[in-house]
Amino acid sequence: MRHGGRDDVRPVMSRSEKRAEDYLGEIRQYFKGSLVGGAFDLDDDDPLLGGFLDSIGVLTLATHLESRYGISVRGHEVDPANFGTLRALASYIQRKTAVLE
Repeated sequence: MRHGGRDDVRPVMSRSEKRAEDYLGEIRQYFKGSLVGGAFDLDDDDPLLGGFLDSIGVLTLATHLESRYGISVRGHEVDPANFGTLRALASYIQRKTAVLE
């Protein structure tokens, strides 16, 4: 794409180069579009488990993560340290995808 006389090209990051903040934006978009039907009022550090996400929501989210990022979500990993907030979830994805390379 040409923009202002230059090629407007974004470099493609490998999984190991992506930071948790990069995944955080993707997760926000997923929640906005999929889980809450557009009525998104959730901060990055608001609790997800035991309130915002019920068991079906957790299963739906885990399935999405596995298909989108090629990771395997184990039952024992679904805990507040990994799924407790959007920020924790982004860090979890970053750690899981980094070991895939």
